[in-house]
Amino acid sequence: MALSPAAFAAALLEEARETHPWLHHPLFRMISGGELPRVELQSVIRQQGCFFLDTLRHAAWKIISVGGYTPTFEELERQRALVPLVVEEGGEDMVGGKTPAHAFLFVKLAEALGISRDELFATPYLPTTIIEKNELFLLQRSSTLEALCGGNIATESINPVHMQRMADAMEKHYGVPRAALDFYYVHVEVEGDHAERAVRILSKLATTDAEQARGLLAMRRAITARRICADGMLEAFVGETRS
Repeated sequence: MALSPAAFAAALLEEARETHPWLHHPLFRMISGGELPRVELQSVIRQQGCFFLDTLRHAAWKIISVGGYTPTFEELERQRALVPLVVEEGGEDMVGGKTPAHAFLFVKLAEALGISRDELFATPYLPTTIIEKNELFLLQRSSTLEALCGGNIATESINPVHMQRMADAMEKHYGVPRAALDFYYVHVEVEGDHAERAVRILSKLATTDAEQARGLLAMRRAITARRICADGMLEAFVGETRS
């Protein structure tokens, strides 16, 4: 028997917080503890650009996945409910706000770590990084249910804790000035809203056993993809230099 939408969302959030690699993987524990040398940290940040430099398209796909050639009124409402995600990723400064595109903030962070813009955009991505991006993009394109459970629920629900830890580590252990850490702090400030919005939308999308099974699988796929990426970076940038 299907759970209530609220209970289903709560179960997903709890599992994400208990299993997400950004909270529990050795690589990110090393970063938060200042144990990763700066040159290896630079390599990790460059790899993460594969996803973080392309989040606007991911947000846009959430809208594109809703409805067909002739959408229903309900689908139009769901499309509109997802517009704030696109605005946040693309830059609220374009509609009267102050926060620029999240990808631009990521570029600023990389530059503060000594990674030039040309180096960042010319990064040769690891196969495991490409696996992560392809899997997450596939979830975005599949349907709104997969996009929300594989994105907002799987990752953005844990972002405030992860991003605060990363910001603290960057400033304390790696000497990155606070002015260059807005990429992390903007996620600390807004991701709770993302998770709450996802829960509201799930109340209409995940009401049957089949829908909830799809949502749970999407969340686990996203978390597994991120773990594969973290494993790849740990082996490539830490294992080789310390073997």
